Amino acid sequence: MSLYGSMRTGVSGMNAQSNRLGTVAENIANANTTGYKRASTEFSSMILPSGGGNYNSGGVETQVRYSISQQGATTYTTSDSDLAIDGGGFFIVQGASGENFLTRAGSFVQDKDGKLINTSGFKLMGYEYSSNQDPTVVVNGYDGLRDINIEGGGLSATGSTAGALDVNLPSGASVGFSKSTSLVAYDTQGNTCLIDFKYTKTSANEWVVDATYNGTSVLAHPAQPSTNAVLSGNLDASAAVGTTHLTHSDFYASDGSLQTVDILYEMTPAGWEFTVSHAGTPLFSDQLHANEFDASGNYLDPEPMDIPEIDLGGGVMLGPGTLVLNGLTSVSGPSTIDLEFDGSAAGSTIELKFDAKGQLLWPKSLTTGSVATNGALLNSLHIDIDGTTQVGADFTVANGDVNGNSVSKVSGFEISDEGIVSLRYDNGDLDPRYRIALANVQSPDKLRPETGNVYSQGTDSGVVVMGYPKSGEMGRIISRALEGSNVDIANELTSMIESQRNYTANSKVFQTASDLLDVLVNLKR
Repeated sequence: MSLYGSMRTGVSGMNAQSNRLGTVAENIANANTTGYKRASTEFSSMILPSGGGNYNSGGVETQVRYSISQQGATTYTTSDSDLAIDGGGFFIVQGASGENFLTRAGSFVQDKDGKLINTSGFKLMGYEYSSNQDPTVVVNGYDGLRDINIEGGGLSATGSTAGALDVNLPSGASVGFSKSTSLVAYDTQGNTCLIDFKYTKTSANEWVVDATYNGTSVLAHPAQPSTNAVLSGNLDASAAVGTTHLTHSDFYASDGSLQTVDILYEMTPAGWEFTVSHAGTPLFSDQLHANEFDASGNYLDPEPMDIPEIDLGGGVMLGPGTLVLNGLTSVSGPSTIDLEFDGSAAGSTIELKFDAKGQLLWPKSLTTGSVATNGALLNSLHIDIDGTTQVGADFTVANGDVNGNSVSKVSGFEISDEGIVSLRYDNGDLDPRYRIALANVQSPDKLRPETGNVYSQGTDSGVVVMGYPKSGEMGRIISRALEGSNVDIANELTSMIESQRNYTANSKVFQTASDLLDVLVNLKR
């Protein structure tokens, strides 16, 4: 055995234990560092070839590994900007040089410009929020990211653009009965604008509605030609072959004019057949076979039928559109069939049509025009009325709401578990501004640690994949919480004692080889 080789082996062992002691020291020093990931020293042997009765001792080499994928304990705080990730993924932060990094350290505070930065000065990154759709994520890159700024910018007002108004109209009311209600909207300067809605019954299952501001109608109501129709009611299943039933229905042509069609139902050996005609000219027809009704007489095939585009003469058109057989039955008893078309003529009021169950057939929404208001603008409003009903109860408002807000000052912010950052105003309104982005890699433990408790993509970590909290393998955001270090002090102290003992043992090998070398040198004396 080579004495020099033994000494080098002992030195190799002491160096390895020194490296291990270094990672232990770093772990203990960062035991309270937010988002810190434990480092460990792994050993592997170095074998040298031996032969001729001689043994060449090798040594040991070390490799530092990081437990980046191991989540630390979550602790709760009182700061809205303290963030923890429950599950996979990393925050994306940007340094002063503009380079992006990954981190689990979510101790963010607001700087003088309103940007969220962590204790190392890295800025939190995300996408601008859109209420219509999630911002497009560049899956394999950081393009489109911007720093998250929660500065409110003083007083703020948001003009209304949309809302909802669902009411119940009393089905037992007499023709001419009317009832009103109001919604408060906001113009572009935050001034309140009262919009009055008046409902008037015109016939069975039919009402009209008008919306006014300062006594002037604001409904945007151009002529709406009919494109859809609903066929409902009952066809007498016991009628003899050859029995006919004639009804009429109004529709609005492409020029907004009110037209009438005739619908002739005739019982045939195969079941009822109906033909729709205009001014004596058949437009379209269909066969309702007996086997298309169930044992209770309910129609089994409610799929829409196509209404072809039909020239009524002079360039006036009907359709194209669809015909839905909704609530159609065929049982013994009188025929009470009804064909209702949508559409309306130009005017200040809009017709509301309900089916036999009191559910709104159309329209599903109302639109108002924009109005100038003392230097500001009341935007066009899209009002959803799909929940409006007509049943045997008093007039009631089930839902009434309009977006936007009056003049208010930013009082703080909130961050949801989906990473949506919203400004909170004094009046309680929330204004979503940003969506925090998360990133991940195929092998997080192979990320390259950088100064400031951040990580960059390594050659063995895999490519960075972007996403949002609670999507795919990304975890959820916990506000007012921090992820602690995953260091276990007891384990580190144990490792420190082991390193000390092993270092001493390796030094003894070096010392022994040195003593033997002294003996060898002294043989010459």
